[in-house]
Amino acid sequence: MKLSSTEFQQSQTWLLIGALYFAMRSCEYLRTVSSEESKRTKILRLKNFKFKKRGRVLKHSSKGLKNADLVMITFEFQKNNMRNRTVHMFSTGDTVLCPVVAWATTIQRILISVPKAKGDTKICTYYDSGTVREFDSNMVRVRLRAIVALVGEEILGFTKEDVGLHSIRSGGAMSMFLGGVSEIIIQRVGRWKSTAFLEYIREQVENFTYGVSSKMLENETFYNLSCLTDKNCEYTTTIDTDDNTTYDVDGEPLRNPDTELVNIDL
Repeated sequence: MKLSSTEFQQSQTWLLIGALYFAMRSCEYLRTVSSEESKRTKILRLKNFKFKKRGRVLKHSSKGLKNADLVMITFEFQKNNMRNRTVHMFSTGDTVLCPVVAWATTIQRILISVPKAKGDTKICTYYDSGTVREFDSNMVRVRLRAIVALVGEEILGFTKEDVGLHSIRSGGAMSMFLGGVSEIIIQRVGRWKSTAFLEYIREQVENFTYGVSSKMLENETFYNLSCLTDKNCEYTTTIDTDDNTTYDVDGEPLRNPDTELVNIDL
C-alpha cells in the first residue's frame, strides 16, 4: 500500500489484491467495455461475500471483519455457464496481502462512503464528488501498470507493457502452482471447467527448475534397465564414484572406457 498514496488508488489496489487470490476475471469485479447485460458473467455484489470467524458468519458492518478466519465468495453467473459456485479463502495473517483483509476493506469502504449501499451494490462501486461511480477496467489497468513501473523491471523481471488485467487471473493460477497447490484445487479456486488453466503455467519461470541440478547428484550409482535385458549391450550401466571405475553389465571393469563410453568424473 506504500505505492498507493491516495484513497482512490488504494481502493483500486485492494480490488486487485482481492481478485488475485481468487484468480478472477476482470469482468467479475470491474465494469468493462461491454455492458453487463450482454455477458454471462455478472459483476459481484456485496451480497456475494460472506466472512466467518470461528464458524460464525460476521455482518459486513462488524468491526472485526478484517480479522475473520475466511472469506467466501459465491459466483452466481460465470462465462462458462457455471452457476452459484462458492469459493473459500482463508486469512494469510498479513495486513495487506490477504484475501480477507482486501475484501473486508473494500466492502466496508463501500458501506461507509456510498449512499444507500446495500446487498445488490456492485463490488466496484465508489463515491466521488457527489456521484456514485464504478471502477472500470481501463482505470484499474492503468493503476496496475503504474505499480509495476514503480517496482521496476529489475526487481520484477518484466515491464508494465507485459501486464494487463488478465495477469491477475493468470498470476493467481501461477502463484498457487508455484506454492505447491494441487491442480484440482487451482481449478476449483479459478472456477475452470477443465485443465485449461495450465495454459497460464509458463515454462520460462525460473522457479520450475530450482533445485533440479542438485537432485541430479543425489544418486551416484544408477542402472540402464534396457541393458540389463540385453546381454549384447556392452555399454556401462554403473559408475562407482569411490574409485572412479566404470563397469559393464556383467560387473567387469571396462578396459578402455574412453573409447567405449565417456566416463564422467564426479
